[in-house]
Amino acid sequence: MAHRSTLALVPARGGSKSIPLKNLKPLAGRPLIEYVLAAIDASGVVDRVVVSTDDERVAAAARTAGADVPFLRPAELAADDTPTIAVVEHALAWLDEHEGLRPDHVLLVQPTEPFVRPGQIRDALSLLLAEDADSAITMVEVPRTHHPFHVRVLDDRGRLAFADPEAHYAHPTRQDDPRRWAFGNLYWFRRESFLETHAIETGVRVGLPVDALSALDLNTPDDWRLAEALLTAGLS
Repeated sequence: MAHRSTLALVPARGGSKSIPLKNLKPLAGRPLIEYVLAAIDASGVVDRVVVSTDDERVAAAARTAGADVPFLRPAELAADDTPTIAVVEHALAWLDEHEGLRPDHVLLVQPTEPFVRPGQIRDALSLLLAEDADSAITMVEVPRTHHPFHVRVLDDRGRLAFADPEAHYAHPTRQDDPRRWAFGNLYWFRRESFLETHAIETGVRVGLPVDALSALDLNTPDDWRLAEALLTAGLS
């Protein structure tokens, strides 16, 4: 099989409302961003790691951890509501224009996924290649309490109802529920497919099941405390 070039993109802006300067905050004694960069490096399947950030402090930490930061992201692409697709488009366009870099496959993983594992990175890429797919994600099974057949909606008067009552009552036991999957902790995609569709999960899509623990995403102080406890207990 011919070698396919790979690039990892790690979006890591400086701002964060819930946890100030989250991507640099020490988690069990290490800056948060170091965890994902270490996993990418240990996977052995990524030719180059680029961190997209608007913050010189994040850039310095990323370089110390072995990643490249060839540009600083424009401020208008570092707002709370900036879509990830725009960040990826900017990074790929910059690398093409300034370096002529056009990788075949791109890995996208956030610093807020500190428990992503090197084997998951390798296995998701292997699955994508084996299935000749355009994109792959890791995925976790949705538990019954969050299953779309059993969620509720709340109306303006504070009254509850099942979002899909017919489906709920047709599936009275856990064994009756068709399996449903949520995003895990990483994306792989073909660069050309992304540029054609402007979508990360694009074209023929496949998913690699992973355990829920490795998909813990740190967005709130409670998430952070849980991650600290898991690392302290050696359960990560």
